[in-house]
Amino acid sequence: MKKILFSFLIIFPAFLTVRAQSYTLQLTNNDLACYLDIFESGKYLIKLSHKNAPDLVISQPLSFGEYTVEDNGNYTLTDGTNQYVITLEPVTGNKIFMVKDGFRWMQLNYFVKSSDKPSSPVSISTDFLSRSELLSYREKIRIDKNIYKNKFRNGFYQSDFNPEFTFRAHEDGTYSIRFYSLELSNGTWEKEDNFLKLKDDNLAAYFFVAVEPEDKLKSILMPGDFSLTRFSKVS
Repeated sequence: MKKILFSFLIIFPAFLTVRAQSYTLQLTNNDLACYLDIFESGKYLIKLSHKNAPDLVISQPLSFGEYTVEDNGNYTLTDGTNQYVITLEPVTGNKIFMVKDGFRWMQLNYFVKSSDKPSSPVSISTDFLSRSELLSYREKIRIDKNIYKNKFRNGFYQSDFNPEFTFRAHEDGTYSIRFYSLELSNGTWEKEDNFLKLKDDNLAAYFFVAVEPEDKLKSILMPGDFSLTRFSKVS
C-alpha cells in the first residue's frame, strides 16, 4: 500500500506540470493568425499577425500576463495590463483548448498545439509598458484635466503606426476596435474628462483612450496596444 501511495505522489505532481508550448487559434479570418505561447514560468502571451504582411511588420501583442491551472484542468489566463480573464478548457489533453471566456471572436474557437517551444521569448513582455506605468500616465492626464479639456469627435481613427489597427466611435455610444478584418473589441464608450472609457461587451474590464488636441487619440489601457500608440481621425 505504501509503495502504491508513493508512486501516486510522484505521478500526481508530474501531471500538473505545465511545459512551455505554442498554440494556434483556428480563426475564420483567413488573413490573420493568432498565437498563444505558454511559458514554464507561469506566464503567457497572445499575439496576432497578418499572414501576408511584410517581414518588417511585427506581430501585434494582444494579451500577456500570468496563468493558473484549475482543479478541473481549465487554464485561467489573467491579462497583466487590463486584468480581464480568458478561460481555456482542455479538449484533448493539453493539445487542444476551447476558449470558454474571453474576447467574443475567441469564444468557442480552438487553440491547437503547434510546437513544444514558444514562438517568442518570455522576455518580450518587458518590451511593453507595464500596467503601473500606464496607470501613472493616466493619472497625470487626469490631474491635468482642469488645465485643458480636449474636444472629442466621434468617427473613424487609424493608428499612426499601422493603418490597419483602427478605432471607430459611433454616435449611439458604441465602439469597435479592429485589427485588419478582425473586430478585436466592441462595446460602449463614454467620455470622462480627457478620456474615453470603453466597456467591452464580453470582458469584465474597462479600456481607456486619451483624447488629445487636433482629433488625436492615444491608447492608454487598450486591447492590442501597450506603447501609448496615437490614433488620427480619418473621417
